[in-house]
This record gives sequence, structure tokens and C-alpha cells, in this order.
Amino acid sequence: MAILATYLSETSFSVPGDLTAEFATGARVLADCGADGLRYGTVAAAAASGGVTTVSLTLDAGALTANLTGVRHGNDVPDSLCNHAPQHAPGGRDPLAAASTEAPGVVELATSAEAVAGTDAARVAPVAVARQQFMSWMRDAMGEFPGMTPPAYSLFAPKLALPGTTTFSRASSGWRFDAAGSLREAVVGAPRFDHDPVSGMVRGLRIEGAATRVNTIAAAPVSPENIAVTAQAYTISFYGTGSMALSGAHAAMVVGAGALPARASYTFTPTAGTLVLTPTGTVQHLQVEAGPFATSPILGEGSAIVRAADVAFVTLAGIEFNPKEGTLFVAGRTPGGAPASNQLLAHFDDGGVNNRIYVTRLSTRVLACYVTAGGVAQATLSFGAVADNTLFQLSFSWSLGGFLASLNGGAVVAGAAGSIPAGLATLRIGSPTTAANMWNGPIRQMAYFPRALSSSQLQAITL
Repeated sequence: MAILATYLSETSFSVPGDLTAEFATGARVLADCGADGLRYGTVAAAAASGGVTTVSLTLDAGALTANLTGVRHGNDVPDSLCNHAPQHAPGGRDPLAAASTEAPGVVELATSAEAVAGTDAARVAPVAVARQQFMSWMRDAMGEFPGMTPPAYSLFAPKLALPGTTTFSRASSGWRFDAAGSLREAVVGAPRFDHDPVSGMVRGLRIEGAATRVNTIAAAPVSPENIAVTAQAYTISFYGTGSMALSGAHAAMVVGAGALPARASYTFTPTAGTLVLTPTGTVQHLQVEAGPFATSPILGEGSAIVRAADVAFVTLAGIEFNPKEGTLFVAGRTPGGAPASNQLLAHFDDGGVNNRIYVTRLSTRVLACYVTAGGVAQATLSFGAVADNTLFQLSFSWSLGGFLASLNGGAVVAGAAGSIPAGLATLRIGSPTTAANMWNGPIRQMAYFPRALSSSQLQAITL
């Protein structure tokens, strides 16, 4: 109920008794000025003397008038505001911040705008925002897209299994991190669902090109090793807290490592000849391979070890493929370095290069979407460079009406209307029609929709 108040000035009033504790500095106050209306303000000062309390306000707008009849403060309306128990008072066991209109989550008196509008958009999430938060959670936690046309194909790595319509092969074993942070061998032909060695979370389906570890001792080298090299780019990598000295075919230098499970790596171009590696301290899983960045660990000893390429594809005749329009959604992590040419993420094709729809990362680290029909480029949608080892979510749609794409919920990039390539037969995951230009990184999710999603939908599913 309201407290009887007496008007003193345009910014002050008095109330009976000693109520300085209730009208503490910073408390919100509603003053009823009768025919002149309501005034809202914040207590600037309060003092008790002679059986009354004088209160000075900083008003949101307007001024108090002689028609003032009563006031309410932040704890006067039990139906909407709680009456804080002593333990929540300043100096109590669990003190709460002073009530204000700028303290989200703290019980407070509404501002005049809230009293009229009923909500404060700055603190109450709109329904559309709450809906999208739920949809994003469904996508990230369960791989689902509620309220949308269901995808005709959906690879969701956290399920640790490929959809039945996926063909996968690798002509050798491979290695991956498990949820406990240990390196585990995946047998010949088995997909590798890689985990973050620190958090244990699933990174994604690892798709890499063929690679050869040219050094012969991988477990824990303790003595120098000589390696025959040519004049091309090589990358040395290892785990541990030790270091590795390079000499011989490369100018003398030392490559250091961080604490486990961090991985040290260094890319260099030696002269043709013999490279000498000399370890110091703890060095584990030493790997020297040709290429501009380190690929996943290749274990084994005694001779150069080859890891074959991961090959994954979907025959479009086996799913509900729409030859006239569609949308691709991909979530993953960019590779650990840029190649000499492209890193293909997804590739729809007819077995050649004249008719295709694809997403790639260029040697400049630019992510881009391309469409080619009859050997003629129809669309090029570019997002700019994306750094190495960076999480991303991308959506790309195509139809006779044009081409649209969005990265991480950003502004939609649009391309003019063009032809849709005919005869598409295969969706290749992380590779083109040949073994070159492999993605060389983890893919967390890939979903193909048989419809062209709208601009707002493309943005929403990548938030």
C-alpha cells in the first residue's frame, strides 16, 4: 500500500516516522501526484528528524506537485516485488544489489516506460530470439533443425556414426583422439571421429589427404635421426615439453614445444640432402611430413609410414535430391594451415568439373561457395579469410531465383540468378573428384536440404 506523503518541493517530500532504511539511497520510488499523474525517481538522500523522514529524489522526468498524496518504494507491492529478508539486506548473509532499472535479474520497481509498455526489450528476450536460441541448441546438441524442412542428408559427428547413405573408405589405419584425450587407432576403412584432447568434446569427422611420415621413430626419440629430404616444404610436429634441433639440410635451429597436450609444429623448406633431427627432453610422436602444415599423428616405427586418404561420399540417387534447388549447411573447424591450392569442404558433381556446386577454402584462407554449369561459372560467393583452427557454420542455397550464403549468422551474400548444373550425381565430403585438394580438418555437421532456404533461415541456422 502507498505511504502517506507530504509535498515539500519539486524534488522532495516527507513521510511519518523514521523510514530512512526503506528509503535508502538508490531505491526506486513511485510518487502519486493525483490529477498531475505519477512520477518516478530514485532516492538521492533521506534523513529522519522530529518524527518524520525527509526524502530527496532524482526524478526520471517532470517534478513533484502539491497534489502529492502518497508514495511507494521498491518493497511496497508484494504482488510484483518481494520484501527482502534481513539476510538479503546490506551487511546480511546474502546481500542483494540495490534495486534499480539497470540491474537485470534483481527485483526492482518498473520504469515509466515499463509501466506503459509492460516489458523492457533490453532485458526481456523477444520470442523470436528465444525460439532461435532453442533451435540453435537443438542443432548443436542433437543435430536437428526444428520447424524446418527436414534435411535429406544429415551427418552429425557427435553421434559417432555415419548415415547409412554414406560410403566411406581409407586404405590404411589412422589415428584420432578419444574423449579421454588418448590417441587411438582407427582400423583400415573406419571413419575417425576426432575429439579435442583437452575438453574431450567431439571435433568432428576427420577428413584428410594421404600423408607420409618420413622419419622412422615416432614414439619417443632420444637420439639423432637422419632423414633424406628434397627442396620442398616440410612440416615437423611433436608433443611434449622438449625441443628438436634441426641441422644438415636446414640451417641450424631449435623447435620448442609447450606443455602436453599442446603440439609444436614448424614448416620449413630445406635444401636437398640429409636433415638431422636431434631431440632434447620429452619429445613424443615426432612427425616429419611433406606439406605446408601438420596433419593428424601418424604412428608406427621402423620405416616411413603412409596414412591413406579418407574418402567419404553420398550417392544422390540414394537420397531425396532435388535437381532444381537446395541448401547445404556445414559446421566444422578450419584446417591447421593453408595449402598451395584449395581445401574442398563439400562438392556436388557429375563426376567431372563442368557441372558442380561446391564450398572451398582457398590458399588465401578465404571461404567461398561456387556454382559451375556446363563449364561456365554461375556464382562465386566469398566470405573473406577465416583463420586456421577456427570454428565456423556456413549455409549456402541455390535455385533458379539466385544464390545465397551466410557465415556464422552474418549478412547474407547474394549472387544473381544463373543456371543450376545438371546431372549432379554425388556429394563428396571433404574432397573433390580426385584425391587432391582434401579438406584436411574436422567436419562436425553437414546437412543437405532439398529446398532453397530463405535469407533469414540461412542466417538463423548458422547463429
